[in-house]
Amino acid sequence: MESKGIIMFNRGEKCLVRAIVCLYSLRKYYDGKVTFFLETPYPKEFDDVCKYFNVDIVHNEEKHELKTLVRKTDMFGNPPYDRTLWLDSDTVVVGKLDEMFDYLDNYDIAIPLFAGWVSSGRHISARINRFKGIIEDKYIEESLKDHPAVNTGVLSFKKSDKWKKFVEDWVRMADQGSKKHIFISDEVSFQVLYPNIKDWGLKCFIAPTNFNVSVLHDHGQSKDPRVIHFHGQKSVLSVPSCDIFKSTLKIMCDSNIANINSFLKYADKRLAEYLRRTNDPNFVDTTIVTACDPKYVSALAQTFPNWRKYKKIDKYPVIVFVNGMELNDTRLDFLRLPNVQLIPWSKEKDLDDVTDHREEMLSAFVFGPARYVKTEYWLKLDADSYATDDRSFITNEMKQYAFCGHKWWYSRPAHIKALDEWAKGHWKRKLRKAKPMIEDGRIEGRRFYHNTKRTISFIQLHKTRFTKFCVGLLKKRRLPVPSQDSFMYFVANRFAPETIGIMNFKRDYGFVQGRCKEKIIQFSC
Repeated sequence: MESKGIIMFNRGEKCLVRAIVCLYSLRKYYDGKVTFFLETPYPKEFDDVCKYFNVDIVHNEEKHELKTLVRKTDMFGNPPYDRTLWLDSDTVVVGKLDEMFDYLDNYDIAIPLFAGWVSSGRHISARINRFKGIIEDKYIEESLKDHPAVNTGVLSFKKSDKWKKFVEDWVRMADQGSKKHIFISDEVSFQVLYPNIKDWGLKCFIAPTNFNVSVLHDHGQSKDPRVIHFHGQKSVLSVPSCDIFKSTLKIMCDSNIANINSFLKYADKRLAEYLRRTNDPNFVDTTIVTACDPKYVSALAQTFPNWRKYKKIDKYPVIVFVNGMELNDTRLDFLRLPNVQLIPWSKEKDLDDVTDHREEMLSAFVFGPARYVKTEYWLKLDADSYATDDRSFITNEMKQYAFCGHKWWYSRPAHIKALDEWAKGHWKRKLRKAKPMIEDGRIEGRRFYHNTKRTISFIQLHKTRFTKFCVGLLKKRRLPVPSQDSFMYFVANRFAPETIGIMNFKRDYGFVQGRCKEKIIQFSC
């Protein structure tokens, strides 16, 4: 009778916490054989973790020249089982894995499709082309055709002499790629070789994405997830697909399952920061950002106390960009609080070639946060927007997006045409090659109604990293159009439209657009 089991691998310390979470999740759905290949340096107490989960241990030889990812591939050639399933340790198992073994009834290897991608796509084809001169041209040429893209974090295979020969060739090519500093050379070399796997007398089955669900790139296409793959240090990002890792980690830490708390000291930088934040009740990851000038300072004097009363903004760092007034102006006295930073803002000092005052002020919400915000997120509040109740106005759901604002329907046609023109000459291919946005909607008078969702930013939560990315697309300190939210919407739509978050802040979060002084007074303290 054929044996079957799962193999995993670890070298070093930084992946240990993720590996323990993976083993815990695995044992919920699989009670069969598991072998963990371990390689120094690693803390020997991890052996006890393996024993806790009834996992066999193989200690690899210490002295070899293979990089970690190539070393992982090398272990495929002589596995301890007739049918083997490989799992990267940065995964969480969320369902049965039996099918990955069953596919081997008719195939020699089964590997999931990666995120619906294909090898002829821009990302994968660029990686394949780096192997020119390392792998025979016929393999490069075939792999650049329209084949399914794969990720070697999850795969199953049958032991055989043919398989062993394939692995030897795979490792040799991956090692050559690694020595030339090719990114994930183990995975890309397999992508190059597998379309011609018949040359080794083998058959390959492309399994559903369910068995290797990408934390960032799946976008809900996997309807029956079995394995979530976090691609290294992406297990605690502010996206819904990370919730399973976070909740599992919390359960384990609360009960110290498998003595996991003693391994937290080995957490990678991102995980360590996440643990620090979750264990610090005073930690804040969002900065409130607003702006005022002599015209709007009176409105802010009404709304700012309103924000403090209903939304408790005293617990957040606050940045106020001040234009046209000295910082010692008595009209700003209501802002002199420990958590508030007043920053002078002017087109002469902070921008290039800007003459319009409205553009000057709106630009503060792009260039200003990119320069001054120190937290992971920042929330734009217009000076005349106001709170209507004490409901939370910043949620974890919002934090998954590049930005998240109030629902809106249209832009100015002239702005969209100008952004299309700016994109046409840009050095970024995704901007330069994109279909003009003006073709994705309809013009009615002075309004352009989009076929895709957009926001209005009287209140809008942003990832600071995305804001800095937007600024990095500009050659000088001036927006392509005098509209902060249209510019940032355009960029997000061109690069990753799924990162645009739409909420009803008026109905669900108790925040309303201003424009009416009487309303501001009505809802102020």
